[in-house]
Order: sequence, then structure tokens, then C-alpha cells
Amino acid sequence: MKKLRAWVTPIAIGSFLLLGVTGLLMFFKVRGGLIVVAHEWLSPIFVVGACLHICLNWGAVRTNLSRARGIIIVGLFAALLAFSIAPFKEVDEIAREHGHGQEVIARRAAELLLQARVSTVAELTGRTPQQLRDRLGRCGIRVTTDEATLVNAAQQNQVSAVRALDAVLQDE
Repeated sequence: MKKLRAWVTPIAIGSFLLLGVTGLLMFFKVRGGLIVVAHEWLSPIFVVGACLHICLNWGAVRTNLSRARGIIIVGLFAALLAFSIAPFKEVDEIAREHGHGQEVIARRAAELLLQARVSTVAELTGRTPQQLRDRLGRCGIRVTTDEATLVNAAQQNQVSAVRALDAVLQDE
């Protein structure tokens, strides 16, 4: 039990710090580096660490939950959790108005750009089709016709469609 505690407590503390800091950065719209990836992919470590920490300290947890304050605080967080995962259309609309859920919109926009012809993408990005083909060519994506879509060009050049989209959208 002591050996497990020697691992669990530092894992719980370290992962809490990681998720806390990356969560705050994301709250303030800082998204550079691996902030989002670390927050999303390492959160299971925190969950496991926290659950093991609770198990190892069950006596103290039980004592805290036997008091009104502990019950109220945990109950409030449980209610917040339930409301945060429940599908409320009105809440989704308010969240979108405040900038949340943009990933879905961005994904759809990316899909539309990838399916669009090179001539259309060129027009949308303020370039001529030839400028866009040259730009893609510098990124290793050869395009022979303005009628090709970005996804077709990527497939023909055996590169990911995301690489083609990145080539189109990156600044000069």
C-alpha cells in the first residue's frame, strides 16, 4: 500500500498541475504547442490517479462526505457535471455565440475547402489558380489542372489532405 501511495500521490499532483494549467490556458484562448493535446490526452492519467488517491485515502474521504459541507460541495460538482454533459439545445446555442464549438465549424469549413476545385480555393484565398498550384508545388503537391480538388491532389501526391490544406492556408 505504501509503495502504491508513493506513486499515486505524485501522479495525482503532477497531472492535476498539468490539467489545471493547460485548462486555464485554453480558457484564455491560448492554444499553441501541445496545450490542447496534453490536456485532452493526459486527462485519463489524472482520472486514474485521482481515483486511486481516493481509494487510498478512503477513510478521510468518507469522513468528509459524512459532513454537510462535504456532501453539498461534492453534490454541487456532481450537478454541474450532469448539466455540462446533458444535451441542451439552448445552452449549445449560447456556447456557440461565445466562441465554443468552433471545432465543428472549422472541421466543416476544412472539409468544404478540401472538396473544392483548385480554381475555387484560389479565388477564396485571393490568389490566381497558377499561384495556388505553384504554392502547392513548393510543398510537394503537384497539381495538373484547376479542376482537381485539394483532396484529389493530395491523394495523387500521396500526402495527407491536411498537408494540402495547410499549404493553401499558411501565411507567406
